[in-house]
Amino acid sequence: MTGTFAEYRELSITDPLRQGDVLEAVDPSRSKWQRHLLVLTADCDFAYDKHQGRVTCVPVLAATEYLLEMQVPRLREKSLAKILRTLRAELTGVGANISDERLRAWPCEVEPAKIITSIGLDGPAAETVGASLRAIRLLSQPTTSLGEAVDQIVTAQLVMSDARTRDAVIRQTVSQLRGPYSQPPGDTLFLSAIARNHDIGYFVYLRHLEQVWQPEIAIGPARRAVSYRRISRLQDRYIHSIVQRFALVFLSIGLPKEYEEMRDLHAELLEETFR
Repeated sequence: MTGTFAEYRELSITDPLRQGDVLEAVDPSRSKWQRHLLVLTADCDFAYDKHQGRVTCVPVLAATEYLLEMQVPRLREKSLAKILRTLRAELTGVGANISDERLRAWPCEVEPAKIITSIGLDGPAAETVGASLRAIRLLSQPTTSLGEAVDQIVTAQLVMSDARTRDAVIRQTVSQLRGPYSQPPGDTLFLSAIARNHDIGYFVYLRHLEQVWQPEIAIGPARRAVSYRRISRLQDRYIHSIVQRFALVFLSIGLPKEYEEMRDLHAELLEETFR
């Protein structure tokens, strides 16, 4: 990427660890949930050591990882729901009463052609049901990259209908994946870059928490063994936006009276233990 815009700023080794710092795992084989972390522990907790050495963080996922993990399943389920409606309409017409759960599992166990034969279908109905079963079978295959996942969803739609071109289906699918960039869910925020040479696009994900022992974080060159090194700090406006979103995600939710009664009972039992 080119240009002078960045959501982060670089730091010197004299800058203490603070909220909004971006950490990178020393071990590049760490999972996507631990590879890059954003510190959420408040500055006052650092200043007065209220965090007791435990640094609370949320993961920063590469955009492709986030889309594959959080958005592709939604698109896949949307496609499957549409296919199942088509399949249900055809099977109801011939008196076949099969649950949606079974319709999703069956083509993964048996070839679609054998299923059509066992049901006794022929003609246009057999063609429609066969296409639906092949699409379900395709969408049930695991994928390991965003490219594979998009190709899978696109191909499944084309199996169901030849009325649209592949390019048109790709454009429609990708347009749905673009949504979280401009209108992210309340539990995420997009960042174009998180440090120098880290500008492939990222999503901060707020529903997954990680804790790192502070002595395992290096804020500058270190000879001792560490698990993470600090690579940048977000600009204030992005830190504030993320903290605000985090608070909204975990706003207090009212709990039932029965819960409060049980909670008080456990507190009383604790007290009786030490009498």
